[in-house]
Amino acid sequence: MANRMVRAVSCVLVLMAMTFSPLVSPATAHPSILLSVDVQHAVLEPGQSLNITLTIENNASSIESYNVSVDTDQLASPWTVTALDATVDNVFPTWTKNTTLVVRLAEGATVADSGSFTVNVTEPDSGVSSLLTVLASVAPSYHPSLSSVASPLVKMAAGSSTNVSFLAHNLGTVEDTFLLDVEVQPDLASWWANHTNTSGNSSETGDGGTSTNNSSSPPAPSVSSLMMGNSYTNANNLASLVEGVATAAGYNATVDALTGGGMKLPAHWQNVDTAGHQWNTTLRNSGWDYVVLQDQSQVPTFPTSNSMWQDSKNASVNLSDAIASEGAETVLFMTWGYRSGDSLNSFNNNFTNMQARLTEGYTRYAENISSAGNDVWIAPVGLAYKTVHDGVVADGDDPTASGNLFYDLYTSDGSHPSLSGSYLAACVLYSTTTGDTCVGSNDTVSLSAAVKLSLQQAADDTVFNQTAGMSYYPWEAPSATAFGLGSSVPAGWYLQWQDDELANIAAGGSAGATLSITVPSNAAPDFYGYRLTVGSTNGNITSSTIIVVEVESEPAITTAFLRQSDVFLPGQSTLTAVQVSNTGNSPLDIDWALSTPPGVASSACTGSLVSAQSLGLPSGAVADAEMMIDVAQDSDSSDTCPFRLTATHDVDGTTQVLDTFDFSIDIDEFVNFSLSGPLSIVDINPSVGQNYEIRLTNHGSDEAMFFLDIDESASLDTVLVTVSGITIPAGETGTWTVNTKGDADQSGVFLQAFSSTYSGITSSLQVPINLLEVAGLQIVPPSEDRVLVAPGSSAQMSVMIRNTGTSNLSLQPTLSGLPTGVAVAFNEEGLLLNRASETTVVLTFTAAPGATPGTSPVSLSYLGETISTAYDFDVVVVDREAVSVSSINNRLLATPSTTTTLGVDVTNLGTSTEMFQVEWLTQSQGNWFEFNITPTTFTLEAGISQQISITVREVSSGAPDNGVVYTLRVVSTTNSAVSDSLNLTVESVKAGAAINMEVDKASGKPGEMVYGTLTVENTGEADDTFSVVANHPCELNFTVFLEPGGISSPEVWTCTVEDDALAGTAVATVSATSAVRSNVRAESSVLYTVEASWPTEARVALNLSESRMSLGIDSSSVITVTVINLGNAEVSGSLTVSGQEMGLLVSTWVRLADGVETDAYTLAPYGRATYSLNLTSNTARTASPIVEINADSAGDGTTVMRQVLVTIEGPALPPNGLALPMDINVSQNTALSVMGAGWLLALVAIQLLRRSRRSESTASEEDEATPEDEDEKEL
Repeated sequence: MANRMVRAVSCVLVLMAMTFSPLVSPATAHPSILLSVDVQHAVLEPGQSLNITLTIENNASSIESYNVSVDTDQLASPWTVTALDATVDNVFPTWTKNTTLVVRLAEGATVADSGSFTVNVTEPDSGVSSLLTVLASVAPSYHPSLSSVASPLVKMAAGSSTNVSFLAHNLGTVEDTFLLDVEVQPDLASWWANHTNTSGNSSETGDGGTSTNNSSSPPAPSVSSLMMGNSYTNANNLASLVEGVATAAGYNATVDALTGGGMKLPAHWQNVDTAGHQWNTTLRNSGWDYVVLQDQSQVPTFPTSNSMWQDSKNASVNLSDAIASEGAETVLFMTWGYRSGDSLNSFNNNFTNMQARLTEGYTRYAENISSAGNDVWIAPVGLAYKTVHDGVVADGDDPTASGNLFYDLYTSDGSHPSLSGSYLAACVLYSTTTGDTCVGSNDTVSLSAAVKLSLQQAADDTVFNQTAGMSYYPWEAPSATAFGLGSSVPAGWYLQWQDDELANIAAGGSAGATLSITVPSNAAPDFYGYRLTVGSTNGNITSSTIIVVEVESEPAITTAFLRQSDVFLPGQSTLTAVQVSNTGNSPLDIDWALSTPPGVASSACTGSLVSAQSLGLPSGAVADAEMMIDVAQDSDSSDTCPFRLTATHDVDGTTQVLDTFDFSIDIDEFVNFSLSGPLSIVDINPSVGQNYEIRLTNHGSDEAMFFLDIDESASLDTVLVTVSGITIPAGETGTWTVNTKGDADQSGVFLQAFSSTYSGITSSLQVPINLLEVAGLQIVPPSEDRVLVAPGSSAQMSVMIRNTGTSNLSLQPTLSGLPTGVAVAFNEEGLLLNRASETTVVLTFTAAPGATPGTSPVSLSYLGETISTAYDFDVVVVDREAVSVSSINNRLLATPSTTTTLGVDVTNLGTSTEMFQVEWLTQSQGNWFEFNITPTTFTLEAGISQQISITVREVSSGAPDNGVVYTLRVVSTTNSAVSDSLNLTVESVKAGAAINMEVDKASGKPGEMVYGTLTVENTGEADDTFSVVANHPCELNFTVFLEPGGISSPEVWTCTVEDDALAGTAVATVSATSAVRSNVRAESSVLYTVEASWPTEARVALNLSESRMSLGIDSSSVITVTVINLGNAEVSGSLTVSGQEMGLLVSTWVRLADGVETDAYTLAPYGRATYSLNLTSNTARTASPIVEINADSAGDGTTVMRQVLVTIEGPALPPNGLALPMDINVSQNTALSVMGAGWLLALVAIQLLRRSRRSESTASEEDEATPEDEDEKEL
């Protein structure tokens, strides 16, 4: 047992050694003494102490006491390790006892003082001992400080620059690298009171001196977070890990989680937005500080145009609104890329790319939340994964291969976090919400100390180094929302460290830094404070001091005369101004004086100030010093007026000159001129034109050259005859000569516009021009210079009469040269044409029937008062060519059995003999009809007619119901223009018939006749022959020819009622079939009645299975009775039993078809039913009743009866002698003797009797069966 315990202890010790390597140096242990401590790596800051519990297990077999000592040779002097108990007594076998080791670290220790100490536990009796090594590390302490070499108050002039020297001190315990920054310090009051106050970076810094913060500063007393996510958040109970890290750091922490497998942000929003849902009730009214949102692992990497990405973005904004409404702030849980990338999305082909897209996605979420006005922060867990990943790559290892820290962040699926991955996330989330580092955490997460330290360092490096200043964290910008603008140096100021990174400053050392300052030239005199921040890159600790720049007052102005564009005209006054700019850095009160510069004898101008002061002119402001300038009347543009403007201000009661400004004003030219033209209207022949003069008078102050501009006109063409530019002295007039022509198509008064522009001034003139009227006439002929007219017909010719002049015309037509027999008519005789108008005249030429063919030259003239014009053409009388096609019917009916013929008349309406050709045309594609047309060509003299015969027969069915249109066209063989046509509709004949039947006798019994009459009507479109027949059993067969609409003479139809016809209603049907279309068949039917009929007065017959039966006492027997209907109608009735001595029998009727006990029957025509009659004897004596079986029928049918002879045999009595006739008695003995002989004779007699009865029964049965057999044959 002891050996097994020793082996177990040894195994445990080996595993512990492997676990803590390389943190714990190899320890030696005796198997009987097992040692363990609750803290294997003591990490302390200078001035701190730690109690370590040492557990001693007695693995020996007897009670032992142990001596405890500590070897601190491997520790630097600042460390002290004390064992509270030098001796641990009375430890029972397999029991353990604890003692305490007190570890202290003195002030002034550095990281270099880290080492280890060895605990030695000895059992003095046996001299055996066990050793345990504990690591002791000095926790890094970061403490940057910044101070100015000279005074923190720097006096500077506006627009100047200077360099200020500072010393950066490393007051921490480790070598550190500092970053320097500059921020605005808006309030300097408290700084002046005490500019050495300090505060930490996790809360708002004070108003002066330096401020520091490190991990020993007291954290916020409480922090609460609600996490919403999926399996990434749920894995390893991340909420519990975060709460554990915060609690170990001294926080009153509350962390809860709402998760669901694969949940995306839209699903969380749907739950939050559902009243009564767990998500809703957990968020509402719970006082959370932060709500952490984690999206599905892939969605943030999708393109922003993807609908899933958009849904998550919108959900994040909606969730942030709900979170903000509860007074909490939103934290986005940036997840990590898959270990080997996302194989489903090519853009996430490895961890690096996927993490970059996740970072981008969560940043975009944050920007949208911030744009919605909500606070939002980011916990960069994925970037912490990247820190571990990049460290593995930097060491030359493959991060996707097992055996490294990055690989171990994941479970086997390469996506979900292992405990290491969740612990790394917990550290990032803790630092994100508190601003405290995670290194040195004494949480209870079950990871090796080495792994935990590496993960803590990766988390702190990510949060406090790599992402510092990126507005990820609430403790970075206490008064500004994330992703917004923080404090910055005002525009125009330049404050920049010449080197903003001071690297590798040893603990206790310092380094110099230079701050370059440039004051903007417009800075107002005042005190300007700036906070100078020095930050530890390793410890995320900041310290700051304030520098104050005093900008001194510097009065200065600049002046400029910028209004030379003001108009200074001779004899006029002009308000103008000199622009003054306060280029100093303080407001100014300025006094002004306006004078003539020294040395100027005279000036064409005098000036006076509108106001002699400019009061309170702010720095950088611009104002005008206004003055009124009077220009002499006799001056001109060659004159210049010099002035001096002097600016002074008061300095402590003394007037000092700020500026003396000399400037000149140039006198402007006074421009004034006018145009004039002819004194009266100018009459012009449009095509000849006219010269006239345009004059310009110069009313200005200077001689000038003027140019005449002629405006274009649609109706006038005006040009200069003389030169365009003329020089005109002041007060004089110049002249241009111009020529104007007009549009020959226009007349009346038009305006010609002229203008002249000089020095931006334009003078305009309009001269009225009268274009005189001019007459003009034109006949526009038709395209052909001849008219063709046939005798007895008319022809028309159209000509256009156009007024091409500018005057109105009154015209009359004349026509000469018409041939004999031809007359002409004008649609308009006299014409009134306004200028520029036209009209069409139609001439109608009519040739008499006897007009002689030939060509005659004809002249058409139109005459006006001052103008005339003519048009010559030919009138040609030609032979008349015409043909007419007509028919009295344009509908042709076709049948399949016969042909149909239609005649069409063709008449030559021309004046000469013509040969014509017949064309038969259709647009139909069907071949339903066959045609024969004769003749197809023929010659007709003038006025003669010819008949064309068209024969048609239907060759296939299916033609349209409305027919097919065919065109018969007759055309001249010499002139295709001479033709006429006729459209004919060819239709398939529709056949039809209607039969009208009348009934004279409507009922009869089988063998009797019913009859009536009928007529047939032809309802078709053509003559037709109908075959009329009647259906069996009626007799009718004849044919009848009928025209369309015709009705035949009445015909008699008869029907003989069949012998087996059943009573009731029957149908007589007659059909008529068309001979034109055999598929057309008409039917007509009438009803008649078949009367009920039976062959005899009895309606039924009875068949019995037996006519005799024997019954014993209390016995029964069955007779089968069949009831047969002898007629063609249904019959019903009942079966009864009667006869002699019926009181001796009991009878029962049963219908065999359904087993029902009944004596009633109902029989279909000629039908039958079978019953069983059960007869039971009801006597104890011998009897011979006669049974009569009766069938009664409803109605007037007679009763049918059959008899059955029944014998009932009674019991035998014992013999007592014989009583003979005539009162003769025989004794018993004698009787027995006689009877003995009698029995023998009886036996013989009985045998003979039985044979006799069997013969009679057979004969009787044969006699009775004969009528039944005959009935059955009849049925």
